[in-house]
Amino acid sequence: MPRIGAILIGQSPRPDLVKPLIKANPNFQYIESGALDFVNPADIPEPTSEYILTTRLADGTLVRVDESYLFPLLQKAVANAERQGALMSVLLCAGPFDELTGAQPLYRPTAMVDTILQTRGITKIAVLSPSREQSTAIHQKWLKRGYVPTVFVDPGLPHEELAVWMREQLHYSNAEYLVVDYVGHPIEKIAAIERAISIPVLDLGKVVSDMLRHVTT
Repeated sequence: MPRIGAILIGQSPRPDLVKPLIKANPNFQYIESGALDFVNPADIPEPTSEYILTTRLADGTLVRVDESYLFPLLQKAVANAERQGALMSVLLCAGPFDELTGAQPLYRPTAMVDTILQTRGITKIAVLSPSREQSTAIHQKWLKRGYVPTVFVDPGLPHEELAVWMREQLHYSNAEYLVVDYVGHPIEKIAAIERAISIPVLDLGKVVSDMLRHVTT
């Protein structure tokens, strides 16, 4: 069975992140390779930068990590997946990691969404941030890519209540698209938002699954 690398910023395994990929395209074997597979969790430094990412260890423990610390470890994770025969890899993280490369094709959600928005001529976007801590860095990420972003922080409501809240926040916004800047939201959450608002939604997790549906062996 052909193999695709599932590149994680935390430790493998992460069945919650890989299950949507299998559902999208079961014709591949997904090789999980995590950046933090290569380190002792006790050695992970306290984050100090503007761009802090949250992920999980293999035992489910949440950890906060600087994007800059993760970059060389992610490069190892990509190489590890390719050594195991991955014909392509997908990054399961909302961090841009624009310099991340591989010997085989590598798909990064932020770059994928950026390409979609550019192709459609979109400049004004609303962005749903998973936390207040990440909202400033997320705003800067999209601003640097040439967009006019309005960032909203996910209040952690149940799916249907969140959808109503999102509709209310967007009522006075001139955003043309909503970008959900996170990988790992349940599909039910994104579906509820899509039903409630009048502009298209691009979820950084769903965009990967949607792409995989069209990959042939």
